This record gives sequence, structure tokens and C-alpha cells, in this order.
Amino acid sequence: MSAKANTAQQETERLHASHALVFRIAFAAAGGLTLGETLGWDFPFLPAMLAVQLLATRTPISVKQGIGFVALMAVACAFATLIAQLFVDSPLVLVLAISLLVFLEFLLIARGQAVPIANIFLITTAVVPLLAIESPDLAYGFVYTLIAGSVLAVLLAFAAHAIFPSTPEIEQDKVAQHQETAPAALALANTVALMSLVIYFMLTLSPVTVVVVLTVIGILRQPAQLGSGTATGLVLGNLIGGLGATIAYSLVVLLSSPAFLFLVTLLGGLLFARQIEKGGDLAPAYTIGLMTFLLVLGLGLSPLPQDSGAIFIARVFDVMVGAIYAIAMANLLRSAFRVT
Repeated sequence: MSAKANTAQQETERLHASHALVFRIAFAAAGGLTLGETLGWDFPFLPAMLAVQLLATRTPISVKQGIGFVALMAVACAFATLIAQLFVDSPLVLVLAISLLVFLEFLLIARGQAVPIANIFLITTAVVPLLAIESPDLAYGFVYTLIAGSVLAVLLAFAAHAIFPSTPEIEQDKVAQHQETAPAALALANTVALMSLVIYFMLTLSPVTVVVVLTVIGILRQPAQLGSGTATGLVLGNLIGGLGATIAYSLVVLLSSPAFLFLVTLLGGLLFARQIEKGGDLAPAYTIGLMTFLLVLGLGLSPLPQDSGAIFIARVFDVMVGAIYAIAMANLLRSAFRVT
């Protein structure tokens, strides 16, 4: 085979892998949200969110890894539930315990150590105790959906790779482990930014608590040193995700059908995933945009008490404000600690 033919074949394989990744992410996002809504789960966006995170690794997960992911989620949920039960009657102690755990989790992420484990524990330790203060039943519902959603997410990841296969070697070339230059300072800045919102929601109960906290976690997990326009890009991605979710919600309520919900979410997933696949400095912004799209749309579809479309828009605004606050606070603290 000539060098020119070999180059052409490699380019064809690369394009195929790129398209496969885009369709895998969009398929998992649409399938996860649709199934979560059809099953009547309190937090229908969780399967989609978890499935997208699994597929972000680009390479197929093994059966062993899938079982390990579900088992780890169950352990993390049990640990967070135990923390909530032990300290729910002592808010100050609870805040201190959560703060310490969140700091350790952000530190592991910043160091590039045990990142998948830290990501899972970050979600459970930040959200479960917070919900337990508002309602134990709501916290248990979140834990149930997380565990069941992790099973569904693994199945969706398997299905996505089976339907849209690609060459693992080509995908693996794009995967890079990121380690921050000042992990302790970055972890401290992220912890303060996240915990300030957690404390606020402990004092002021809100229907957007879970969505805001999960959105902020997704934002703070992004690498700190991506260029001077990172903060602006994350804000823009968050706003685009919220706007897209509002449009999608308006369409879905006009034609309430699982098939239509799947198609609308699939379209949104394709638009975001295409930009994520391109990589570069703006990839984290589009990643946040997709997560915001799924979380906010899921908020509107949740079987929890809902109100009119005007109230939905107001809640979207609350999510946007919370995310922008977290981005501004994190960047201010990072600058103060000279992280970026």
C-alpha cells in the first residue's frame, strides 16, 4: 500500500471514529433521558449524565469495568447516606465533614489520581446530605436513581459502542490525563466555590438544588489552565445549554411522547457532541453545555412537583445564575491563590 493510500485510509478511519463518538454520546444522552422519564424517576437526567461521562473516555468499557462502576456508585451512595444520617442533626459538623471530603475529592481530580472514583464520590457527598436536610425521602430517591441510573448508563454505553463501533486505537490517541500545576490551591478554590452554594441551599431550600449543584460540579471539574477565555467559554456553554433545554422543553410539552423526546434530545446531543469531539480549548464549554442541556431539560420533565412554563423559565434562570456565580467565584479564588 502506498504512503498516499495509507494516509487516506487513516483519515477515513479517523473520520469514522469521530462520527461514531458523536453518535454514541447523542444516543446515550437521548436514551438515558427518555428511559429515565418513561420509568417515572424523580431525577430522569441522571442516567443520561452518567452515560455521557462513561462515553467521554472514548474507549469501550469492559464488563468488569461496568460492574465496578455500578458497585462503586453503590458504595459512594451508602457512604454519603451514612454521613447524612450521622450528622443531619448537627448542620455545622455536617458542613465541615462535607467540606473536607469535597476538598479531598477535588485534590485527587487536580492531581489526576483516581479521577473516576473521585468524580463519583464528589457527586454523592455534595448532593445526598444536602437533600437529606430537606427531605430524607428525596435523598433516598436520589440515591435509588443514582444506583439504578448507573446500571442503565453502563447498558447504554455498551449499546452505544455496539451500534456505533470504531477503532479503539484511534480513540485512545485523543485521551490525555490532565494534572494541574497547583493541585492543593485549585482544590481549595473549587471547594470554597462549591460549598458556598451547598451552604446557601441548606439555608434556603430550592427546587433547583440538585441541578445547580450538579452543574457546578461539572464546571469545577474542568481543567483550570485552558486559556484566558476559559471562564467566558464556560459561561457561554452554560447559557447555550440552558437556552437549548428551554427550546427542547417547549417542543416536548407540545407533543408528549417518548419517541419525540428521544428525537429532540438526540438532536441536541448531536449538536453539542459534534463540538466536543473537535477538542481544543472550547471542548469543556460544550461539555458543560450538554450537561446543562440534559440537567435543565430533565428538571422540567421530572415528576417532582411542577408548575407552569413561566416557572420553568424562572428555574432555568436560577440555574444559570448559580453556574455563573460558581464560575466567577472559582476564577476569583484561583487568581487569588495564583492557580491560573
